[in-house]
Amino acid sequence: MAKLSYDILEKFGTLSTSKSGWELQLNFVQWGENKPKFDIRSWSPDNSKMGKGLTLSHDEVVALYDVLANVLAAEHAPVTDVTDDIVDTDSQTNEQPKWGRLDEM
Repeated sequence: MAKLSYDILEKFGTLSTSKSGWELQLNFVQWGENKPKFDIRSWSPDNSKMGKGLTLSHDEVVALYDVLANVLAAEHAPVTDVTDDIVDTDSQTNEQPKWGRLDEM
């Protein structure tokens, strides 16, 4: 098998760290001679080994940002208290999502 070449051009941050020290990181990585992409994957402490991951183009990162903004906005929407027989249809759009709050999971 050919050796996989990569260059971590920029480290944006660590999303989590496992007990073994591997970190789930968001980096900007150039894989071989390909165009650099945003990359989310687990890396060993010295970045010599990596786990399976996900690469995203700039447009995909922008789309992910929009989706996450909607998810977080819905999560933090005010809880509507419907105590009357008449339901305000505008207040229904502000209900919390079915999963509740992500920080409670």
